[in-house]
Amino acid sequence: MLQRVTSGDRRVQTGMVGNDVRGVCYRLAVVFVSVSGLFATPAAADDQRNFVSVYAGVNFQERVVDFLREWSPTFQSSYIYTAAGTWSWARTKRARWELEGQIVRHSGLQQLWEVNLVPTVRWMDTPWDPIVDTRFAIGWGLSWASEEPPIEPRQEEEVGEGDSVRLLSYNVLEVEFMPPRSRDWSGFVRLHHRSGVGGLFGGVEGGSNFLGAGVRYYF
Repeated sequence: MLQRVTSGDRRVQTGMVGNDVRGVCYRLAVVFVSVSGLFATPAAADDQRNFVSVYAGVNFQERVVDFLREWSPTFQSSYIYTAAGTWSWARTKRARWELEGQIVRHSGLQQLWEVNLVPTVRWMDTPWDPIVDTRFAIGWGLSWASEEPPIEPRQEEEVGEGDSVRLLSYNVLEVEFMPPRSRDWSGFVRLHHRSGVGGLFGGVEGGSNFLGAGVRYYF
């Protein structure tokens, strides 16, 4: 026999998911800070270089977990154009700790500005570096929009997804490629993600995702 799911049941389910997400994010933050404090050391001279980046991206409707699992994004006409500056402040044998600031212009379905500040960890060592120097980065910080982004949440009919807010969590996942003979320039592919972290920010359950590509200059 089928049971009718009431709006109250949906709110309870949404709250449970939000609590789980907040718990996972809290534990990840604790691990991130602990590892930074225990293992980070002043960067060697060759690794102290900061860098600037520019990249463009297009919005896709799927959630991050679905995108990473299926690799079949549904793109829509919302775009970002980003300029970023990054300070490399610490280095271990295989990883580098960074702090990145961004200014982002949106076009298409939403016309607004976005400013992001995100601490990042970059894994510097891969077995194929002699062929193509490859680096993986992950970051978690804050994102502020000049107005409430109209494409957040992705689908209004999803349970718990109403209007967004200007201040949300910001996450970045990146793969960077640098040819062996190129010391100063590199290219990268990046996932640009704003999120309410399961309701932690203003009760927002939704967010937005952009897949971008760009170039980088070290100095």
